[in-house]
Amino acid sequence: MASSHTIERSGRADWTLMTAIHDALRRDLDELITTTAGPAAARARWIVFRDQLRRHLAAEHAAMWRPARVKLTGDPHGQALLEAMDDEQQLIGPLQAVADDAFTMAARPAQLRPLLARLQTKLASHLAHEEADALPLLGQIMSPAELGSITRALRGGTGGRAAHTIPWALAHASPAVRTQVLSQLPASTRLLYRTIWRPRHTRTAPPL
Repeated sequence: MASSHTIERSGRADWTLMTAIHDALRRDLDELITTTAGPAAARARWIVFRDQLRRHLAAEHAAMWRPARVKLTGDPHGQALLEAMDDEQQLIGPLQAVADDAFTMAARPAQLRPLLARLQTKLASHLAHEEADALPLLGQIMSPAELGSITRALRGGTGGRAAHTIPWALAHASPAVRTQVLSQLPASTRLLYRTIWRPRHTRTAPPL
């Protein structure tokens, strides 16, 4: 199984940003389950996690799964894998919604932890499956231009959503991963990251 803790490359594809985002999702959910912070701090971090997960799944759907279906027309194995990806994501949505309601109602930690643990189980399984099977396949069938479109969709372009997604994803990434992700950005965006986005994230990220 491919490890998300190394720089992921498959053929022409560089999945470094993808796996950095996956690791950030795992990190946030782990910290939410084990935190002893108060309700306000925990809910603030949950909102960051929730929004990043929603955006990530939406970006994958639009830029990755939809064109992959076209590419894999007539390939039963490939289509079955995409169906499995879709089925797994369908299971994540309701679990996220239940946890979101619990945070909104200021549920106690003893009530939140089982909900977050169920979400963690499904999300971790899905991300591992995607990294082990789907990403290597996509690296083989997608053109360089399509792979570039996926990366741009994941980071949210070069401004706007990227100003939040990139510093969040790289907050605890290794120096090698950080360097690789930043190398894919225009020089002007790298400057924004170093001078504005990362310092702002450091100041404003909800602590746990």
